[in-house]
Amino acid sequence: MKTNKLKLMSSALVVALGLCACTSNTGVATQESAQPSEQVLGSDPAEQTVDLSGKSVETVYGSQLPQYLNHQYYFEGEPVSMTESNFYFIDTFTELCNYAGYYYEATPDGFVDLSASFPAEAESEYQTVGDFFVSYSEEMLESACIICKLAADQGLTLPEDQLAQIDSLVAEIESGAATAGITTDEYLSIYYGEGVTLDSFRQTIVNYYMADYYTQDFINNYEFDPDEITVPNVRYTLFQVTADMTDEQKAEAEANANAVFDEADGDVDVYAVSGALAYTNGTAADYGDIAVPNDGSIDQVFTDWAWDESRQEGDIEVIYSENFGYFVVAYLGTTEVDQSAKDQIAVQSLSSMITDAIDNNTYEFYTNDAYGPAPTPASVTPELPEELGVSEIIPVEEGQDPHNASLTGHKGLDILLIGLSVVGGVAIIGLAAIGVMNITKKNGKKNAKKTTSEDKEASSGKED
Repeated sequence: MKTNKLKLMSSALVVALGLCACTSNTGVATQESAQPSEQVLGSDPAEQTVDLSGKSVETVYGSQLPQYLNHQYYFEGEPVSMTESNFYFIDTFTELCNYAGYYYEATPDGFVDLSASFPAEAESEYQTVGDFFVSYSEEMLESACIICKLAADQGLTLPEDQLAQIDSLVAEIESGAATAGITTDEYLSIYYGEGVTLDSFRQTIVNYYMADYYTQDFINNYEFDPDEITVPNVRYTLFQVTADMTDEQKAEAEANANAVFDEADGDVDVYAVSGALAYTNGTAADYGDIAVPNDGSIDQVFTDWAWDESRQEGDIEVIYSENFGYFVVAYLGTTEVDQSAKDQIAVQSLSSMITDAIDNNTYEFYTNDAYGPAPTPASVTPELPEELGVSEIIPVEEGQDPHNASLTGHKGLDILLIGLSVVGGVAIIGLAAIGVMNITKKNGKKNAKKTTSEDKEASSGKED
């Protein structure tokens, strides 16, 4: 077992802040990625195009999604671009499709089935996956609107290098449209709904990047309370126990842990030597010192021991975790968390601020458009040509990590459809904080504030 198995911090921050340029060098459909086939028209390679005639949102995402697009939302009295709302609904749909066949029911073509009943094990009042899909998408969209408003109120503007990244992405899209022999607006409409234009799409991406920029600015200027960043510091040696071990092997692991404990005889310095030696000779699976946040990111038994109010510096003990095995642990006092943990604390603070604003109806956000139930899924197998990097819809196999799955079966198209979700702070606020596996645990929906402007005024009590 590696040390990082104890450090189960959310990777969302690293992904969102570290991959913000991921779309600048990868396209959906470029001349470089295209290979000649019977689907390429024209004899001159310089004039070859990909035939996308008859392709639409339905052929890309299946028969259920189109009815959820092109709904008009309003934020603080102003209409939200339908391109932007479609963007977040499609982004959410592709995220849920990662769990199709894994957590949610799948359609025959491998998409998430929006007409299916919501999983009974998720403690929620959602009746169908479609109900949840709308609520989740709306929270993503509203969180993006809130973050961009906060950024505008603060007077933030994107730096030139990020604008250049956006221009590069736009150029990739224009190249893809040229490869297909259609306009960029027609090309984008296949993936983001009827009526989308390159200008409206570019503005949506600008807003997405702004969310990342605002999040980083928030982190850089966050003032920590000392109690937030001071945590127990624990030295540990792990004698691993796994389910496939025999009783004799489990007993041996316990005996080895007790031997290290006995040798230390209450002396932390002696324990440092014996614990390191046990790891070096292979008796122990892991050894080291670790700062222990009380946030659920580290094994609960381990955390409970570290945070025990009676804990005194120099305490040494053997504890057992069903998840890992026998730990010899020594309390070294307190320490300050590293920068990555500080970043996560700041992000969580921003997340709480955004989700509280959503839950408390701080901002006016609503639609007058109603959503009907999702239709029974029809079998519409996407037939986009290989030149676009699309092969087939691949449902997630049971037991497969959904984050390693691909909606299209190829990362080329996923860069456009999914890759942008790791660009901005919205990915942090949305996917990490109010994301799929967290929001399913919420009880109830906030439909009351999502219907009409009259309902909004009646329910919020907010002064004009």
